Amino acid sequence: METHAHHLHKAPGKKWSHYLFEFFMLFLAVFCGFLAENFREHAIEKKKEKQYIRSLVADLKEDIDEIKSSLENNALKFKGTDTLADRLDTATMNSDDEKDLYRLWRRYGTSVDVALFHDKTMKQLLNSGNFRLVSKQSVSDSIMAYYQDQDDVNGQGDIYSESAKRILYFAEDIFDYSAAPLKLASDGSFYREKNPNKMKLMTHDSKVLKKYAQMLTTTNGLTGNYILMLTRIGKRAEALLAFLKSEYHLE
Repeated sequence: METHAHHLHKAPGKKWSHYLFEFFMLFLAVFCGFLAENFREHAIEKKKEKQYIRSLVADLKEDIDEIKSSLENNALKFKGTDTLADRLDTATMNSDDEKDLYRLWRRYGTSVDVALFHDKTMKQLLNSGNFRLVSKQSVSDSIMAYYQDQDDVNGQGDIYSESAKRILYFAEDIFDYSAAPLKLASDGSFYREKNPNKMKLMTHDSKVLKKYAQMLTTTNGLTGNYILMLTRIGKRAEALLAFLKSEYHLE
C-alpha cells in the first residue's frame, strides 16, 4: 500500500507595511473624529458667545436710555433744589412765598432719581463661568471696565440716596404733610389732595430753616457729582455699544 506525503501550503504573512497602513488609517479616523468634535464644540461656543454679546448690547441700550432719563431728571432736581435752598434763606416770607416753597419742596425735596442699570447678562456670564466664551481680550477688558465703572456709580448713587433721605425726614419739622396728603383713587391710582390753606411752614425758626438749606446744599453737591459720573458712564456705554457692534458685526 502506497502512502503519499501531503504538503501543507502556508499562507504568506502580511508585510509590516500593511500593518503600518492599517494603523495610519485608524489614527486618521480617530484624529478626524477629534477634529470634527472640536470644530463642532468651537462652533457651539462661538454661537453662544454671539448670543451673549447680543444680550449685552440690549442691556447697554437700556442702560443708555436709563442714564439719559436720570441725567435729565437730576439736572432739573439740581436747579430746583438750589432754588429751594435760596428761598429758605430769605429773612421774611409772605403767604405766597410759603406756597411757592411747598411747590418746590414737593417737586424737588421729596424724591431721588438713581439710575437702575441692567446687568442681568453680565451676572449670567460671571455666575455660570461663561465669561470665558468672550474670546477677544480687548472685548473682555472693555466689558469688565464698564461694569466696574457701573459699580462705582451705584456706590455714589447709594450715598446720594442716603443724603436725600436725611432731608426728607428733616422736612417733617418744616412742612405740613397734610397740606397735600396722598389719596387712593377708585381706579387704584394715587393722587394728592392739595389744601392751599394748610401750606404754611410749621416753623419760622431761622436756625431750623438754615440747617435745612445747608442739608439741601450738601445733597446738591452729591447730585452734581452723581451727574458727572452718569455723564462719564453714559459715554462709556455708548463707546462700548459701538465697539461690540463693530467687533461682532451686529446691526
